[in-house]
Amino acid sequence: MSVPRLLFSHHLRACGIRHAFTTRIGGYSRGPYASLNLGRGVEDDPRAVARNRALVLTTLGLEGAHEVEAAQVHGAVVAVVGRAEAGRLIDGADGLVTADPGTVLAMHAADCVPLLLADPRRRVVAAVHAGWRGTAAGVSLEAVTVMADRYQCRPEDLRAAIGPCIGPCHYEVDEPVMVRLRRWPWWEEVAAPNPRGRWQLDLRAANRRQLVDAGVPVQQIETLDWCTFEHPELFYSFRRDGATGRNAAIVALESSAGGPPPSW
Repeated sequence: MSVPRLLFSHHLRACGIRHAFTTRIGGYSRGPYASLNLGRGVEDDPRAVARNRALVLTTLGLEGAHEVEAAQVHGAVVAVVGRAEAGRLIDGADGLVTADPGTVLAMHAADCVPLLLADPRRRVVAAVHAGWRGTAAGVSLEAVTVMADRYQCRPEDLRAAIGPCIGPCHYEVDEPVMVRLRRWPWWEEVAAPNPRGRWQLDLRAANRRQLVDAGVPVQQIETLDWCTFEHPELFYSFRRDGATGRNAAIVALESSAGGPPPSW
């Protein structure tokens, strides 16, 4: 059996949250999707994708589970889900929140920011997909707001992990993107002009600032500083390769009953 290489957050591990950020290493896909592609919306063999997903679940102790996914439309809608949504694609959403130990959340990306949130006090988790549009619209801040409104989570209790994404070194954007981002008072801290008359955008820093704006203590926000563009041996990158697979961010609550793994 292949052995997937997974990355973990020290913050989330310390509070007992089962999670992972995947790399492209250790799966069954071939060609430009080699080898641990977890995205269904590409030209990869669906059988290989299914095997890859099952392999990751097995590695995380979630055998036979089924995921809840967001449609990832590059917006700022964050949906609350539970066991009833297992196996579904949630239309119009770029973020998911659950307090159900029987529900596993997954986001897929190939340069965009994968963000995981956890409240160890209220036992609530969230997964967020943030490209430049979602970032400009405030999807990370919205996830914290939904956790607070629905489950009375306090921002100061949250732990956050920002996963591998494209770094500012390789993420050039144009003026129409900057027009959207200038709604944030700190936009100059996350974008730098380059000699070509465009901007180098730091998506990680922008989402971190949104979390701080929402009240999450900066020391409780962990960033996995891997650039997906810069490491073709580890990550898929759409901007680098075009035809490529998808990395994943996965999060689940442990079952308080201590029974079988959560159902995905």
